[in-house]
Amino acid sequence: MEITTAVTPYVLEYGAERPAVWALELLPIYDSMARVKSRAHWPSDVLASFAIGTGIGWYMHSRQSSLSVGFLPHGRTVGWKKAF
Repeated sequence: MEITTAVTPYVLEYGAERPAVWALELLPIYDSMARVKSRAHWPSDVLASFAIGTGIGWYMHSRQSSLSVGFLPHGRTVGWKKAF
């Protein structure tokens, strides 16, 4: 899910003007296939994490606010979105 969440905003932002960016989607696909092949995860787990990661990436890309703060059990995360 982490790699899918990281790749999705880039694809949504730059995919229309630079079609080669869509090749980044091969990273989560490769990771998913490796996890299933090594028997670390079930295929349903991998598909669910791909869907959740894509949803989170799309949500973070479409937010109007450029700052995000998250609270985790053992820490906090802060994210900042900047367009060039």
